[in-house]
Amino acid sequence: MTERPANERVTLTSAGRLHLQEEGGRLEARLNELRELLEDARADRTADDDERAAALGLLDEHARAEARLAEVRALIEMSADGPPVATDVAGVGTRIRVREVDGAEEEFILVSAAEASAADGRVSVNSPIGQALVGKRPGERASVAAPSGAWEIEIVSIEAAG
Repeated sequence: MTERPANERVTLTSAGRLHLQEEGGRLEARLNELRELLEDARADRTADDDERAAALGLLDEHARAEARLAEVRALIEMSADGPPVATDVAGVGTRIRVREVDGAEEEFILVSAAEASAADGRVSVNSPIGQALVGKRPGERASVAAPSGAWEIEIVSIEAAG
């Protein structure tokens, strides 16, 4: 791997790196399937309009999969392992439980922007809530300044995300 300056590197958690590697494997397998389907479509000189339209759909899917695979590979190549995760302060790789003013609690994992996924509860340290939490400790309050408005949260607990 080519070394990149620190300011060009993306910090990944071990789980984030594994997720990207698995996604890359799935994409490579799908690209192989698509290549075979496209070869079959090219070989079929009797294809009707519907079959040709399906082949165009396969070409589109192939192009999207290749682009995503290139993106995944680039992320892995320019990534660096995060520092050891501290369990007393919020940062990349920590699982954080917060309490909102109404008493509702929410839990998520702070990650780099490359790993962020709201559906998986993985919040970027660059997001408004991530920026508010980085460096905070359990018992402290954080003010989140988001485009939708500002609000306060309290850090209930912090632990290393597995």
